[in-house]
Amino acid sequence: MAMCATVTLVGACQPDGQSESTHGSPQITLPSSVVSRISDEGLRDYLVALANAASAQGSDEDDIGHLAMAYDANGFDLAAEATYRVATKRNPAVFKWLYLLALRQQKNGDLSGAIESANRAIETDGTYPAVYVRLGNWLLDSGEPSAARVAFKRAVDLGAGPAAELGIALALLKTENHAEALNLLTPVVTKTNHPFAFRLLSDTWRAIGDETKSREYLQFASQAKSMWFDDPLLAEMRTHARGKNKRIHDVELMLGSGLVDEALAALHNFDAEERADFNVQYHFALAYFQNQMFDVGREHLLKAIELEPVHYPSHLLLASIYQRHENNLKAAEHLEHVIDIYPKLQIAHQELGFVRLRNGNPKGALESFETAINLDSTAPNVHYYAGVILGAEGRCDRALSYFETALTLDKNHEKARMGISECLRAKSAPPTSNQQSSVESELPKDGSVD
Repeated sequence: MAMCATVTLVGACQPDGQSESTHGSPQITLPSSVVSRISDEGLRDYLVALANAASAQGSDEDDIGHLAMAYDANGFDLAAEATYRVATKRNPAVFKWLYLLALRQQKNGDLSGAIESANRAIETDGTYPAVYVRLGNWLLDSGEPSAARVAFKRAVDLGAGPAAELGIALALLKTENHAEALNLLTPVVTKTNHPFAFRLLSDTWRAIGDETKSREYLQFASQAKSMWFDDPLLAEMRTHARGKNKRIHDVELMLGSGLVDEALAALHNFDAEERADFNVQYHFALAYFQNQMFDVGREHLLKAIELEPVHYPSHLLLASIYQRHENNLKAAEHLEHVIDIYPKLQIAHQELGFVRLRNGNPKGALESFETAINLDSTAPNVHYYAGVILGAEGRCDRALSYFETALTLDKNHEKARMGISECLRAKSAPPTSNQQSSVESELPKDGSVD
């Protein structure tokens, strides 16, 4: 969320990124002209009090850090990062602010900066398990599996548990140490029964060359879920949420419980200024989507995107609405934008594959499906339609593997069963050039594929 238009730090939006004065204590204030635009009185008063404490004579890095946490918890992302930086400059030896700075940098898209800050935090205190789990994941994302393995190993030694053990296994797979990954994963699966653990074990058996074992474990996998691990500092930061953010959380709970009318009533209680917030508009859209009022939902999403163009959940939901209206060109446009923002979002690649298939682009669809599969998609139709496309091209060996995986994930997937039969028939008696296989005929011409 762009901070400078709402609540700001003196200097937070300067070109050189500095947020402190060159003399004396950091200048951290809330300009009155900006404060007046925060309509939530409770949030405004809370931030003003923290800012006054942070900028007072004799303030220390804890005062500044608490202000940073409040910005962070209430969605002021750039101000949070700038304020954490001030706290770390005031006292570079405090772990907490370096660690929270690293978390915010990663969320703000600065992966290399997050890794650097995490390493600096570890230099000040190497006993906090969560920092090693975070660092391990970031190192994997930056293409450094060997270094990631070292970080995850330290997290295990400090008691981070299965999340760190699965991290080690993932690092081992990235470096093709399959046997070692297998030895590690087998007991972890027994301890956790976590879907991601089953998925990694399935991938390991496939890499070793045992498709039977791979499918045996794949049937226990589902869409990848986050592995929980203890992170008290993150929990502490979230206690600073106030006002609108707490009410938005209440709306999310209502929507999750199916209380759509109650959620809409709560959203309408936001005053006019708050309704100009992209997050409020997005939640209006979610509520109307659940009520199947898709046109109204679309209007709110367009407002949300106008207010915050990089809010990828809005683009993702809007793409879903466009698919329902069979406007697949617009759906593809928004899904491609999501992938530009978040290249590793599995569901975006998955949905783009279906849209490309409807748009008559099987080559692009296959690329999207295979990317989604590499990102651990366990949706049966993703595997099935990858097989359909390959079968239509006469590449039945690869198609068979996808059909078999689809059938493993859904034992009642009759089309996958038919795809297997067709591929086996085609392999034993290839059709003549003027024949069209039934697999090829499964490619949709215009209708839904999911």
